[in-house]
Amino acid sequence: MSSTSPSITPSVTERLIGAIDLTRGLQLAGIAAVLGLLIAAPYVVNVFIVGLLALALVNGLFAMSIDLMAGYAGLVTLGHAGVLASAMYGAGYVADKADGPFWLQLLVGLAVGLGMSAIFGLMAMRSSGVYFIMVTIAQGMIIWGLSIRLNSITGAENGLLGIRRPEAIAPNWIYYYLVLAVVTICSVMLFVVVRSPFGLSLRGLRESEVRVRMLGHNSALLKFYLFMVSGFFATVAGLLLLYLNEFVNPTDAILASSAIPVLMAILGGLGTMVGAMIGAFIITFIQNFVSLYVERWPILMGALFVFVMLFARDGIVGTFSRWWYRTIQNGRSPPERLVGADT
Repeated sequence: MSSTSPSITPSVTERLIGAIDLTRGLQLAGIAAVLGLLIAAPYVVNVFIVGLLALALVNGLFAMSIDLMAGYAGLVTLGHAGVLASAMYGAGYVADKADGPFWLQLLVGLAVGLGMSAIFGLMAMRSSGVYFIMVTIAQGMIIWGLSIRLNSITGAENGLLGIRRPEAIAPNWIYYYLVLAVVTICSVMLFVVVRSPFGLSLRGLRESEVRVRMLGHNSALLKFYLFMVSGFFATVAGLLLLYLNEFVNPTDAILASSAIPVLMAILGGLGTMVGAMIGAFIITFIQNFVSLYVERWPILMGALFVFVMLFARDGIVGTFSRWWYRTIQNGRSPPERLVGADT
């Protein structure tokens, strides 16, 4: 039977493997080129643009933490800013109210962020679908409400202002490089997570939670683990944002602070990680740079989202990936593992 197999099969397989190798090589080259440009940025652009790049990197990390939940596990959260803001308030309180050393600020901020992630996970791990979204909205609103009410701890509407970076990282260009290094390390860690057995379990959760349970997995516990992993990266993003702005106030916990990173992930392409970072750069620069020259910049951003939803429903990266694989494979659709999750 094997002797009658079509002789074309090996060549098709070889072409597919070659296409995958070519794509991987181009991806690595593209990442290296982008990193090179980001490293060179302080030498070729002004301080304002360097600050925007740092903000975009932080927003990108936060959007990636949300994409881990929304894109890979299919659990859209609209309260994740509560974790980010909790970490900021934890570190900010030690800096502003207790005048603690930098290492203690980081330690308390990390502990508060992870602790809030655990609480959020316990609250939401047995919900799904629209109920999960509603629970996470309530979680974010709780943190926002506490930031307003606990005046002695949070400073209420005034926030915490007595936050300063240590002298070693005080210059903007040095802090920019620190942000770039931390975000790069966290990005690598996220890529490892999504390619691990845990990442495969998340995709199973996205496709069918019932099937995950039938296979013997505890879906509720899996969601709790997801909250902790995603919350860790949101906490790191919060600490980076705290020392970038050198203040924290209730606006860091409002609903928009959770919704906009979700839009960043959708714009770039849910389940792609790289897409979340690209979406973060686009939206950050529209909000903070284009807005200086275009008075009605929200219309521009809205038009961009409408265009993506109509003509690129997989987001920028997802749509480009599908076009690329179909082109180099003569119209063949790419394997699922090559699109989205592995991009």
